[in-house]
Amino acid sequence: MLIDAMTASLNALSRRQSLGMGLGAALLPASMPLAAAAATGKREALDFTSPRDNLYAFAKLWGTLGEELVWGGHEGTFFAVIPGQRIVPLVGYVGCGSLQFRWREDGGLDYRGKDATFYTDLQTGALIDTWENPWTGEVCKVAPYIHEKVRTTLPAAWPDNVLSHDFYGFQTNVGWATEKDKSKLKSAGKRDYVLPWKQLGGYTMLAWDWAMEIDNPVTPEGWPKSSTGAIIGPSEHFVFYTPTAELEDRDRAWSTMLAGFFRQTPWLPWMRMGEWQRKTGITAALFARSHSHKITGTLDDVTPVVRAKLEKDYPHMLEKPTDWEMTPVNSTWSYYAKITPPENPNYKPGP
Repeated sequence: MLIDAMTASLNALSRRQSLGMGLGAALLPASMPLAAAAATGKREALDFTSPRDNLYAFAKLWGTLGEELVWGGHEGTFFAVIPGQRIVPLVGYVGCGSLQFRWREDGGLDYRGKDATFYTDLQTGALIDTWENPWTGEVCKVAPYIHEKVRTTLPAAWPDNVLSHDFYGFQTNVGWATEKDKSKLKSAGKRDYVLPWKQLGGYTMLAWDWAMEIDNPVTPEGWPKSSTGAIIGPSEHFVFYTPTAELEDRDRAWSTMLAGFFRQTPWLPWMRMGEWQRKTGITAALFARSHSHKITGTLDDVTPVVRAKLEKDYPHMLEKPTDWEMTPVNSTWSYYAKITPPENPNYKPGP
């Protein structure tokens, strides 16, 4: 789920697709706590003015530059935000992911991985297949998110209207993937891939924001109850923490990581709030927060209920990818449109 942040605008630069989700993992013996981690190989300070060292650090932070598959996990809560009302917790969510990076001849990185997210009961933590909508009273079929191929490229230089920052130093990545705004992706200038890293007390920290505006694959014409509109604007927000000694250890392919993750979106399509929103005129939003981690790098990082679900129903998600083929990026909305027949039987999807 958390890969939504990284893949969408990058993919939009070449294929004009939507966003996906997930978070990779790194490897560390389970007996070694995060704060006690130490460099075991050649340690060399990172030059955060260099795009290559930025890419190197980002790959180790979010995933691995090694050959072995590593895992991370995430879990949190979705809230409903309706103007003028108290924020309301709706459902929990849990998931996992793995990411592997490799260098490209042009100095950028490719990455590949898999990502899965399921929704849970707030009281018990159990995975749910149905959810009673408190506004409409409808019992909705819950749609998990299964991203079998997380694939894209991180270039060493980006169009300067995609990679930007504000006065406070946050790196904000704004992607225009809608038909009406594709022209904004064309930029004469380039910006080096340089991120706002912070170092303090043996830790390296990174804050990252990703804002999107995309054509909704769950169209109002095809899914009037599930769609909140032709265009959606979700965003994702990360804060990462990793031991500096691990990040600077050039013999390590990964570094352990703890992260906070925040997200705002329209109603998730399986909540079927499209008609309610149009009838009431209330444009609500969802807010999500979670913690994410890659500590052991093994399946121990995966919440037991998620691991059991994958082993039972999606065993291929636990297998290592075998190719580096770059494919269109998936998303919560595109996956829903893929697995859910249109509500309008006469709807004919476009190409």
